[in-house]
Amino acid sequence: MDPAEASRMRREILEDVGALLREQLAADEWGRVLVEVQRGPDGEPAVTDVDVEEIVGDEARVDAAFGGDGVRSLLPVLAKAAEALCGLDGLDLDDVRGGTFVRLGDEGFAWLPALVHTPSVGFDRARDAAVAALRTRNDRLAERYGIARETAHEADLAQGTITFTPAGRPAVHARATLVGTFVPATRTWGWGGSNPHAPEAIRRASAALADAIPERDMWELSTPVFATDESTAWALAALVCDRLGGDGVYCGSEPEGLVFLLLRDVGAAGGRAAPRSHEEIRD
Repeated sequence: MDPAEASRMRREILEDVGALLREQLAADEWGRVLVEVQRGPDGEPAVTDVDVEEIVGDEARVDAAFGGDGVRSLLPVLAKAAEALCGLDGLDLDDVRGGTFVRLGDEGFAWLPALVHTPSVGFDRARDAAVAALRTRNDRLAERYGIARETAHEADLAQGTITFTPAGRPAVHARATLVGTFVPATRTWGWGGSNPHAPEAIRRASAALADAIPERDMWELSTPVFATDESTAWALAALVCDRLGGDGVYCGSEPEGLVFLLLRDVGAAGGRAAPRSHEEIRD
């Protein structure tokens, strides 16, 4: 489908759903609603759970709206809307299990595929500065060493090492630790410490990263796997890099998604033997 046509259809669906959310579910009193959708035996989508978050107004009115007949009559509409919106995003409804409607004040509603919970206050406050700092660090690595996303490299994550071989430039060696993975098909972030496909040594080193961050009020740090988007995956890796004083973050591609590595002690390899190729890490 043409991107412009997809954008138009998405906008129309959100306008229609938004009007119903305001009319029947007191949408002006809350910030987001998570709609879990699964297919029934007949193959049709059906809402199996609705969770409202970020209540900013009359909580009693929200309770009444979500506990009455209004929400039940709206469920088929929400299920069909979730199915259509997932399709427009090129996602399988069965993979993401529904989606999240986010109220944007007077600007209407946004749609997030998958069940995306409200960010913690601490992470929400820290993310912009952390992302900006990571951009500066990664730009410095690109300028000084030629390290970029497409740079050839070999890594041994069990040993915690990586060697980059930029075209026409000296090889560069660094310490590398798995931060986490992002799977676009399911819109999920998984911390490396909980990755069942990673060897124990890699999981242990990865878990130590999140454990070392002092702000323990961020639920993101203690939740092994959760729904989010790619920009937030980058922000999580940026937070780790910023809090632990890393030199940058390398994002590599694997068959099922993106792998984020924290880089430390980056410098010229100085003739050291390149480490073995790393095993494929899947979330």
